[in-house]
Amino acid sequence: MSRNINEISSMANTYKSLYIVYSPILDSIYTASLLLRALRDVEAEIQLAPFYTAQKPISSGVVLGIGILQKTSLSGSRFMLIDDFIGRDPKSFQSYSLYLLRIVKNIWIVPKPIEALALSSMLSLSKWSLYDEKLFEAHRQLLTEAISGDIWDYITTLRLFGYPKRDLMSALIRTIDPYIPGISFDEEGSRRVLQIVSDKIDEEGKKKLQEELTKNLSAYIKNAPSILGGKIIVKGVEGFEDPYEVTYALYTYMDLKGSEPLLYLSLDTSIMSIAIGRYVNTIRLYKNLIDEIIKGQNIRRVIVKGVRLGVIDISSEGSIPPLYTVHRILRALGIADELTVYMHGNEYLLPVQFMEPRWPFDKEVNIERNYAISSSLQDIGELVH
Repeated sequence: MSRNINEISSMANTYKSLYIVYSPILDSIYTASLLLRALRDVEAEIQLAPFYTAQKPISSGVVLGIGILQKTSLSGSRFMLIDDFIGRDPKSFQSYSLYLLRIVKNIWIVPKPIEALALSSMLSLSKWSLYDEKLFEAHRQLLTEAISGDIWDYITTLRLFGYPKRDLMSALIRTIDPYIPGISFDEEGSRRVLQIVSDKIDEEGKKKLQEELTKNLSAYIKNAPSILGGKIIVKGVEGFEDPYEVTYALYTYMDLKGSEPLLYLSLDTSIMSIAIGRYVNTIRLYKNLIDEIIKGQNIRRVIVKGVRLGVIDISSEGSIPPLYTVHRILRALGIADELTVYMHGNEYLLPVQFMEPRWPFDKEVNIERNYAISSSLQDIGELVH
């Protein structure tokens, strides 16, 4: 067993408990899931909670933070960061899960779907589109060390979800990074585009398709992202078609269910299949809203507590859409600010991913599923990074 993981195990056994506090970022959640799987034989009580619900004070035991900023010292508890055990610089922006995966592969034979999920976990760290080439280059060496080379590759191809495994029509319909109004989750629009460029997939056909999609996007944004470029593909992993789509699927599932179900991704990979199904149905349900926001771009910009926020009014919606997923769609197109708040009636809704992950967390906040609720933008300003 790796000395680092063994050290965590020994402390948990000594104190008879381990409290894992994580930030609600997909990479931190998946890291917590991997750690839970690696420690499953430890004879100690292991508890996990996002920073905003983690109980305090803890009278005894070990508290391990993943993506957490410690606010104050804790009497009677030993607080540590997982960075100290996986060789990661706490100031780094690199993926926690890749560092941990590199270690746990020495402990147990990691199933291919769990390895592949680490690709999606890493992609979730992007600040813009998931196709951020700088993010990939910053992780290239770590990816090579942590993930088996026979299950992934990086090639130049069409940046469409599921392509080249899926046929062009299906890939067009399912793509939401970039999200293209009239094409994404729109069968008629996708069919119309393919009729214009023909459905040939040779190099000339790819260029024609890129030109047509860029023309469609340019009607709504100034700098349309490239449809043709570098892309991670997954090979030989049953049920895993595209790491980019899986990232969005997990965003959506978290929007619908909160972070807790994703803690079991390393124990039960069927959760991923469930998440993809829910994602497809949810995007279809809110397609008109997403189209409307992209076309109208009615985003109000405000500065609260020195922080710039984009405010989107969703009061006309009968139910709450997948807030963080919508933000990521808009962010990939360069439409949304770094932080997005939603107005629903007299309430403001903030995705928990935007909350500053300091622990212990001493604010009284009403949180439902994956968002904090407040009647005041000033209160929202107190919560954000």
